Amino acid sequence: MNHTIKLFIHDSFFDAFSELPKKMQKKTREFMKKFKEDPTSNAINYEKISTFKDQSLRTVRIDQKYRAIVKSPEEGNGYHLLWVDNHDEAMHWAENKIIEYNKSTQSFQMYDKPLDTAYTSSTIPITKNTLFESYSDVELQKLGVPDNLITLVRGIERPEHLESYASNLPKDVYEYLYYLSEGISIEEILEEIEAGKSEGISGLSSNAQKSVYILTDDSELENILSGDFDKWKLFLHPSQRAIAYGQFNGPTKVTGSAGTGKTVCALHRAKYLTDKLESFDKPLLFTTYTKSLTEYLNTVIGKLGIPEGEIEIKNIDKLVFGLAKKYELIEPTNGMINASQEIELWKEIIEYNPSTFDERFLHDEYNDVILANDVRNQEEYLKISRVGRTVRIGRKDKIHIWELGEEFKKAKQSNFTKFELCNKLIQHFKTTDHKPYSHIICDEIQDFSNLELTLLRSLVVEKENDLFLVGDPFQNIYGRTINFSKSEINVRGRRSKKLKVNYRTTEEIKKRAVSLLANESYDNFDGEKETNAGYVSLMHGDEPIYKTFNTPEKEEDFIREFIDELLLDKNVSPEEICIASRTNRLVEDSKVLLNDAQRKFKDINSARKSSGAITVSTFHNLKGHEFKHLIVRGFSDDNVPFKHPEYDTYSSLEKREYYKQEKSLYYVVFSRAIQTLVITGVGDKSNWLI
Repeated sequence: MNHTIKLFIHDSFFDAFSELPKKMQKKTREFMKKFKEDPTSNAINYEKISTFKDQSLRTVRIDQKYRAIVKSPEEGNGYHLLWVDNHDEAMHWAENKIIEYNKSTQSFQMYDKPLDTAYTSSTIPITKNTLFESYSDVELQKLGVPDNLITLVRGIERPEHLESYASNLPKDVYEYLYYLSEGISIEEILEEIEAGKSEGISGLSSNAQKSVYILTDDSELENILSGDFDKWKLFLHPSQRAIAYGQFNGPTKVTGSAGTGKTVCALHRAKYLTDKLESFDKPLLFTTYTKSLTEYLNTVIGKLGIPEGEIEIKNIDKLVFGLAKKYELIEPTNGMINASQEIELWKEIIEYNPSTFDERFLHDEYNDVILANDVRNQEEYLKISRVGRTVRIGRKDKIHIWELGEEFKKAKQSNFTKFELCNKLIQHFKTTDHKPYSHIICDEIQDFSNLELTLLRSLVVEKENDLFLVGDPFQNIYGRTINFSKSEINVRGRRSKKLKVNYRTTEEIKKRAVSLLANESYDNFDGEKETNAGYVSLMHGDEPIYKTFNTPEKEEDFIREFIDELLLDKNVSPEEICIASRTNRLVEDSKVLLNDAQRKFKDINSARKSSGAITVSTFHNLKGHEFKHLIVRGFSDDNVPFKHPEYDTYSSLEKREYYKQEKSLYYVVFSRAIQTLVITGVGDKSNWLI
């Protein structure tokens, strides 16, 4: 093997590779080995194409039908793998492509060269109302705008015009111009660019590493060729890299809207911390709210090469109960009941103790006021603040609720609630210097309560890099109001970070998801308003489809036909399709629909692996998952928002808060779609999407 060759693999190459048939993937892996041995070998037909706009591009033969696109080195020994496809499709992809290195941003740029007439001053008159008129050529060049695209950029009048030129601009340039159009200052953007220009171990800047990976040695090559590859392991946006591999004086908060790679950032953070620590007498804790996300983390964390024993991955329920048992804060015979069991107990209590309050109100009051403040007696409860609760109550009501709480304690017998155990654990770890963890990473913090975050604070010594807290305020589907100061977590200044680039969905799907949040206000966990400014997807695709029907039968006919049409494409597999519904009843209806259509299906909750099966899921169970093609059922005026049996008893304020949670839930669901989002319902369309 020629060890002097540098092989630059672009993320576009891996995207194309993942779409190849399995047989062709094998041939491509064999080609890559040969190419690494001798890039210009006659055996792979290294050929210059005169019709390509970029004359540094070459085609190489995979077999008689397939070709890869390569950029030859202008100097030195660096070759760039860019694309692989059928011959005609590969030629079409490369025909107008320009691949350049931009010295201003220290990044590789790829874009489709516009037709000459598309960016000359004679065809795009420069008016005083253009989007970027207030920025000089020098400033645009500092943002990475190539000299030959300055005129095009100056002619863009509105944000939608910017979107229409997405393919004609380098991705990083499109991202920075989008930020400007959203009101983010050029000083802030240039500061981010400068921070990403520092050279990494590979010799590439962080700005370059978001789309290019240097393959140099045999072991790396074998790992990739064997199929043990995930893009998230190699390609990080500079903002992700700076956060994941940064050094911080205390707790760090990372927020970002759906699809911005928060979990990826947290995974790299785990790798950084475990590599950085010389001695590891205590494990790192990686916790999240849901069991399904924990299962996903357990499947991928090993791929980062973190030694067993250096990290524990547990959802918060398992963590709380496990610690209570380990430190003997409860008896071996004691158990922990979940939220559903708690509500059932409250329901039984008010059957025998008539109350004007329903079981859900009592459950939330007991947890969010009494236990969250570790209230020990009735006198304390009468004085405690209830800020954040949607129903005002008087002294008599409080006495009545306290008495019901005493009945609840009896009813649960020797079992504990999670919040009761949280208080026991907090009391224990606040009075000891022995902490069970070296560092803590917490994902999906918007789902946590202040009490649970207080517990996490107590489990690790206050020091550098102690807490890494990741979440999205807009995905707050449980209506939690988090306040770091109340949880004794102090996040200051530059330890509050934000991710803005959506890597999961197309811009069209992103816009549809974000539209649900209009007119709602969300807290950023620090008492300030969270904003979506600068939230951009660099991928584009078809507009989401929204259709309603007169009857359920017509809706099901449409869904069945849509799935049939999808699967006519040999590149679409059933595993890439999901039908999601708000209720269990509609999930069951989807199973019947697929069964009648003789299509294999699996419930997302099922542990059973089933190849060639379409997934069916409730909305809540979709968290932590993503699908190329997502069908969302039941979105009509009568069914949105979903109305619980006790919905009619809600006050206007309670309904308002409930609407906000439901909008967050639909935002979560819509943003699970990667390429295709289809929304259906029966009856009139909901005004939430009009």
